[in-house]
Amino acid sequence: MKPEMTADRLGLADLLEFSDLLLASDLFSFRVASWSMYPTLRKGDQLTIEHVTPTQLRIGDLILFHRQGQLICHRLVALDQTRPIPRLITKGDAATQSDEPLGPDQVLGKVVAIKTTGRLSGTLRFAFHHEKEYLKRRIAAGLLALQRSQAYRRLMRALLSRGFRFSVGLPEGSRWYRYQAIVGNQCLEVHAGHQRFRLIANLAGNCVAGLSVQGKPDGFWVETLHVRLPYRGLGLGSHLLKLACRCTALTGAGKLLATVHPENQPAICLFGKTGFRPSDGQELALGAVFVRDLLHHQENISSTS
Repeated sequence: MKPEMTADRLGLADLLEFSDLLLASDLFSFRVASWSMYPTLRKGDQLTIEHVTPTQLRIGDLILFHRQGQLICHRLVALDQTRPIPRLITKGDAATQSDEPLGPDQVLGKVVAIKTTGRLSGTLRFAFHHEKEYLKRRIAAGLLALQRSQAYRRLMRALLSRGFRFSVGLPEGSRWYRYQAIVGNQCLEVHAGHQRFRLIANLAGNCVAGLSVQGKPDGFWVETLHVRLPYRGLGLGSHLLKLACRCTALTGAGKLLATVHPENQPAICLFGKTGFRPSDGQELALGAVFVRDLLHHQENISSTS
């Protein structure tokens, strides 16, 4: 009899180790963590996976594969044999469209047994999940409608503006950041040796907005800028961009750049309000390039040093 490995929660620290484990034990079981295969599979069902080679798979099989560090169990619906190496087409039973094509090396095995959690309880949990997602969408739509109101934004700024706390994160090693609170116009510890940094905004101990900057051969770039939905329209994005300009100037860089998708009008307006301008003749696949000259910041640094 084949030995079986069991895990309720599967953490993919290393996919190669997982593949080795599956090859060594032949069978592996774990619990379904989403509703993408409903009604065939329900969240909480336990699946038993058997290692197979891609040539052993048949259309209709439920297969386990990995993509971007995640384990996914979907149905094999087609094979793309127009390339030298065939590609596998999968789809969740609850989805309307197929997934991106898979390479054979992404397949870990196929489902050979399903232990259900009970049809009635599974159906009730799916209904609850569906209603919860619907409620979340309605709340998000309501918040977006509120944020279009000038009166709402003025009220929220008055209530929350003094509660926001900003910090700058400086790299320590290759993975960690050490955060320093920003108080007034204090001298930050950013200097020419730093090629990346992060800025965050906190409210009552919770991170509500963040921005990251990365140094590249052609200059410093805003890599990410995100403000949580309930806190948009309160000036957090503008303040983080101003702080990013100040920190970038401390590194000795003369400009800060960012890529904005042409259809993202709120972002274009935000960058325009904070002194960024379109870079003439420079455009990337991800969108238009905006640049902010930091000469004014450099002069202020020189005058205070």
